[in-house]
Amino acid sequence: MGAQRVLSGAVISERQAEGIQRRKRRSILKRYRKLTAAVCILMIINLFGGCGAETGQESADTGYTEVGGMEAAPVVEYSVPRSLPNILVDTRGYMTVCEKQAAVKGHELPESFRLLNAETGEEVYRGLLDKVTYNEDLELYTASACFDEFTEEGVYYLECDIIGQSYVFPIQTSMYEELFQETYRSMITECREHTLEISDAFGLLLTYEWYGDAFADENGDQIPDVMKELQDWISFMEESELVAEDNALYAAFLAKFSYNYRKFDEQYATDCLRRASTVFGQPQAAPNKGVDEFLALTELYRATGLKTYRSRISDYKSFFEENESYLEEISYIYGAMTYMSTRQKVDIKLCQLLMNDLMNRGEEISQKYEDMIHPVAARNNGVEDLLKSAAELSCANYVLNSYQYMKITEEFLHYVMGQNVESVCFYPQEGDRSIYLLLSAQLTVMHRQPEEV
Repeated sequence: MGAQRVLSGAVISERQAEGIQRRKRRSILKRYRKLTAAVCILMIINLFGGCGAETGQESADTGYTEVGGMEAAPVVEYSVPRSLPNILVDTRGYMTVCEKQAAVKGHELPESFRLLNAETGEEVYRGLLDKVTYNEDLELYTASACFDEFTEEGVYYLECDIIGQSYVFPIQTSMYEELFQETYRSMITECREHTLEISDAFGLLLTYEWYGDAFADENGDQIPDVMKELQDWISFMEESELVAEDNALYAAFLAKFSYNYRKFDEQYATDCLRRASTVFGQPQAAPNKGVDEFLALTELYRATGLKTYRSRISDYKSFFEENESYLEEISYIYGAMTYMSTRQKVDIKLCQLLMNDLMNRGEEISQKYEDMIHPVAARNNGVEDLLKSAAELSCANYVLNSYQYMKITEEFLHYVMGQNVESVCFYPQEGDRSIYLLLSAQLTVMHRQPEEV
């Protein structure tokens, strides 16, 4: 027989004795754990008891020390990281017959992409990724998914193996016109509510002057609806107190309105022009060389032909020669466009200076725009800066009628409306609405078929 031990008067084997000892140790450990848990609970109560625990205030119902400042249930707050798509699209959509491209990014890319119907999930087009490049700083591949050949209207999304899906987007025949109408209706609503800013009123009028075919005449009285809406807005403004710093811009608006309205009502147009001269001040007054003053001078000179206005415009020439940064102010560009288009006598050298600067600016933007709106590694100063650059390009395009400039303008809109690294559509929350209106009107008119215009 093996070794035996005597325990409590009984004879047991060595193995049995070891088993008994292990069970005792486990029993003691369990009692220790229960004691430790109880101590921890008391420590937590004392720690979070607050002032009530310290002062010994007792609950009338339980007799226990009341614990103050604790929630009835634990509050757990955490944020889920935002999941961004790796296929970047213009969420406002694409024209049926225009170039349609999306940007694709990822640490690894497949060879192809698929276009699927958002309602049915059916694959309607398949293509190969193009223009694959590698960004060493971001350690990402980027590529382009081009689906120009697909022209059927509907709502779709793009999909790639490995990297996933895009947001949904529409393909529409009249996409730019719908965008234009949306922006236009928003501004007209503010016009009727008398909350439209003078700068927006000027932008609305400028867009009409350049792209009048985009504006409707619903009652057929031969006066575009926008001009009648602005006429009512003028009546409100004339009954309101004008802030002095707005005088020049309001005078520029009135002079431009007069110039465009004279074919509909010559007498009213004349009254607006007189009012513009009064608001701006006498031509002989000491000049202020501000951006709005220049804009007002160009509008007043085009409408009146007065030499005093022309002379004051010429005074800006030395400033423009020494400060090419004047193009950073969009009102200088709008004023330059008015001055260059007037039938009045002009300073030829000043016109050449303005024209050269504008064309150079257009070329500068066209050469660097890919870096400005790169879908992954864009270098720009925000939406306002991008829209201003697009407006500058539109001014150059208005002079040259350049297909290249128009396509670049579209690329700016695609970027702002979702084809960026955050997949954010900034319209209409950010940016100058009058520039959105100008760009969409330009693209609406230029994409229309000849029989539609």
